[in-house]
Amino acid sequence: MLNTNLKSIRHFSVYHKFIFIVPVISILGLILIVISLSNGAVSTNFSDSFKYLFSYFIDSSTVDPIKDMVISNIRMPRIILSLLVGSALAVSGASLQGVFKNPMADPGIIGVSSGAAVGAVVIISLGIAGSSIFILPIFSFIGGLFAALIVFLLSRISTNTSGTSFILSGLAVSAFLNSIISLVLVSSKKFGELNAILNWLAGGFQDTRWEHVYMAAPIIIVLLPLFFIFSNRINILSLSDDSAKTLGLNVELNRFIFLVLATLMTSVSVAVCGILAFVGIMIPHITRLIVGPDNRLVIPISALIGAVFLLSGDLIARTILVPSEIRLGIITSFIGAPYFIFLLIKQRNNFIER
Repeated sequence: MLNTNLKSIRHFSVYHKFIFIVPVISILGLILIVISLSNGAVSTNFSDSFKYLFSYFIDSSTVDPIKDMVISNIRMPRIILSLLVGSALAVSGASLQGVFKNPMADPGIIGVSSGAAVGAVVIISLGIAGSSIFILPIFSFIGGLFAALIVFLLSRISTNTSGTSFILSGLAVSAFLNSIISLVLVSSKKFGELNAILNWLAGGFQDTRWEHVYMAAPIIIVLLPLFFIFSNRINILSLSDDSAKTLGLNVELNRFIFLVLATLMTSVSVAVCGILAFVGIMIPHITRLIVGPDNRLVIPISALIGAVFLLSGDLIARTILVPSEIRLGIITSFIGAPYFIFLLIKQRNNFIER
């Protein structure tokens, strides 16, 4: 009876936090969407943004055609994509940290970012990236999946069946792929190609169009709910393998499934916007500071915080130096690198205290 009551109290606490935090972050996100629609190189106002958002209910014919085109064809797709990518990278990071029981795990460790980068830089260096808007994302996506496959096969060959072998395999493959990127950069003779490669590697949503949203949205929208639904399995996988097996969970199968799902989401995210470092490691840690370690809360709230974080970062990237823009990847690295150092110091202090 006591155990049942304690379980009910824990469930109440989980849902109480969820019901309180989700509306707060959602309202903040809506405010940022309106601000993002209203700011940029082309001067628009909040009235134009509201008329666009509620065009079904409000007459938007009074909006200047040029402003309407900027809002609908440039700003809105990059806002939607930043929300989707922010959620995908944050959830991928949170799930990998739980599955591999490693607080430093990040989508980058599965080799996806480096593999996607190789696919992108090779296509750009061959001069065929401009032949279609889909060429660069498709080859980036293929490169990311291929790299993750190699990492998985290497980790399976290893005699160490823990998550450590997977992480080390990811680091090794990423280092090798980064050397290929460096070789392509050094070999590039045309300034235009070199500039395009560096811009893609820096990451951002400058070139986002509705076609990129149509490419990424179906995969991310389908996969995200799966992480939410099965988040309690990540809680179990966060325990020792023996404990998880005792609870009736097929550890290897579930770890592989979450790995595949995280790989797919990270691959499509990197394919449409380039490399955005530290999002997958930083956002889950911030979320745990707010709601605790329960992945039933961490996974969905990481999605919201990740979306708001990238949306606000993109807003800063395109407004801080108007009419010029800076790459979003620079901002995420500028914020994420010091936070990563803080985590390393914290981990070291915890180890010393033990």
